[in-house]
Amino acid sequence: MRQALEKLQTEFKEYGLPEGLFMRLFSSFFAVSAVQNVLARVRGISPVENWQNFTAEFQPLPKLIWTAVVFLWISLVFRIFSKKLRRIDNSLLIISAAAFSLTSVWHSGNFYACAAAGAVAAVFTACSFNDINRKEPKAPVSDDRARGDMPEKAVVFAAAAAVFIFIASTTVAVHKCFGTSCFDMGIFVQTFHSLKEHLNAVITCERDRVMSHFQVHGSFIFYLLTPIYALFPRGETLLVIQALFASAGVIPLYMISKRHGFKGLPLVCTCLIYTFCAGIVLPCYFQFHENALLPTLLMWLLYAADSEKIPLFYIMSVLVCAVKEDAPLYVICVALYFAATWTRLKKKHGVIAAMAAGLYFVVIMKWLTGHGDGDYMTATRLGILMTDHGSGIWGVIKNAIVDPGYLMSLLLSQNTLLFFVETMLPLMFLPFLTKKLHRYLLMIPYLIMNLIIGAGYGYAADIGFQYIFGPSCLLIYLSVVNASEITKNQKNTLMAAAAAMSVIFTVSMASPKLSYIKQYRDAKSYYLSADRCITSVPEEGSALVNAFFLPHAANRDEVYELDEGCFEMSVTGEVIGMPGLDGYDFCIFSTQDPLTEKAMPYLNGAGWTKYAESEGGFVEVYVRPGWAPQA
Repeated sequence: MRQALEKLQTEFKEYGLPEGLFMRLFSSFFAVSAVQNVLARVRGISPVENWQNFTAEFQPLPKLIWTAVVFLWISLVFRIFSKKLRRIDNSLLIISAAAFSLTSVWHSGNFYACAAAGAVAAVFTACSFNDINRKEPKAPVSDDRARGDMPEKAVVFAAAAAVFIFIASTTVAVHKCFGTSCFDMGIFVQTFHSLKEHLNAVITCERDRVMSHFQVHGSFIFYLLTPIYALFPRGETLLVIQALFASAGVIPLYMISKRHGFKGLPLVCTCLIYTFCAGIVLPCYFQFHENALLPTLLMWLLYAADSEKIPLFYIMSVLVCAVKEDAPLYVICVALYFAATWTRLKKKHGVIAAMAAGLYFVVIMKWLTGHGDGDYMTATRLGILMTDHGSGIWGVIKNAIVDPGYLMSLLLSQNTLLFFVETMLPLMFLPFLTKKLHRYLLMIPYLIMNLIIGAGYGYAADIGFQYIFGPSCLLIYLSVVNASEITKNQKNTLMAAAAAMSVIFTVSMASPKLSYIKQYRDAKSYYLSADRCITSVPEEGSALVNAFFLPHAANRDEVYELDEGCFEMSVTGEVIGMPGLDGYDFCIFSTQDPLTEKAMPYLNGAGWTKYAESEGGFVEVYVRPGWAPQA
């Protein structure tokens, strides 16, 4: 009897049991569940949204049988290839948990479901990596050197390229399906048109009057992008540039991570955290913004500072400051952080950069206040910190110094708590994993621009808006630096879990955008006809345009948005006139916009005639009486 038990125990060990029993059971269950999810989705059933139909479609007994079959098959594979596939159970658990999580919430877009799915994948990934760390013998240093880093590079840059293509293709599809509007797409198309044609940023659709976009935001970096737009003068160009700048930051992050001792899977995981960071991917779907240029520029700034490349550090500091009037805050925080870590001879460069960025901030804010919308922008963003909305940024600073308790109370509020979880959970709260006080300098932009401002200005605390682009980069860098100082096993486990969470969460949240590609393909001639109809209007003619048509009509000197402000209203709220109609040459209207119905009686009464019409009557263009092209 004893000999039989010993023989049975030996057989179990050859099949990887009982040590890998639970891992293999979970792997088998998740694999079968993932297949079930795919089969259900083919039939139009979502495992989450249509769970009752799902449970009616599948029965527990067949699932248990298939789980047993998969379990036995994996055991047989282990028995045959156990010497070559030492980590088969760990790898299969990671893959199957990820596949199950993704197929469960694919196309969901529901934060809570996506976060739960990401958490499941992260937990089982962490368990698998922890088991690997426990069993893995220490590899000789020569092995790593001989192997090189080509496999890591291939995985990292393939993933970054895939995300770039995904963002670019889906955002362009949204635009082609007329899913972008005057704010915030049309204003940038006209800005770049003005830069291309006149080397200034004078536009008409941002404040319904002739003014420079640089009176609203100090985005002088647009001059560097103008040659690209001049070659391809369409809105799609801006969206592709945005996708590129969002994704390309993985290159300097890769070099930063290697400098801090990351290699192999931890290095790949670190780069995946950036590539699939929700704070970098999801804001790309709020049309176009200058903030999308920050990820790549900030990561190069951090690389230059981290590797003490002073000339590059100054160059990138200038470029970051040129993105927007509030961007100097990033340079100030980064410069002061590295001033605390650099050698004595180089500390002065951090202080100089911080002072220069601070001086530029003072100058640009004073200029915007005196010549543009500085006070208005400050009041809308920082009104929660102002007792007098006319006091400007200096009133905000004064109140923050006098009453820091109130400032602290804004860090977590009803508006920002969910946002805090959305940004920190995929990072496994690694930015807080340090006792070095100076590192929290890099968290200041996140605290101010997102949590404090977000308490009163909801867009700043929404992961789908542009305000999180920059802070996300600093949080990721903090995660890398903090993780580099913990034990190897802890580092590997945490970075793997964070990567799994980031991938599952962001892919699940962004996957619904794929529907726009299908929507465009299914009605391509319809949308092309609408676009051709809009662009057939001569550029020299001023145009009044519906909000969602304006980005397609903004390559002209004068274009205005049709909104409620175009109508004169009675005290009872009835439309009684359209006083500015004589100031336009063309009206480009959507037959699906209620505002068009309000405007048509005034066009007909003034003798306007139809100039063009798209397929299906989606777009109708009208021209004022007596208009003729310039000779």
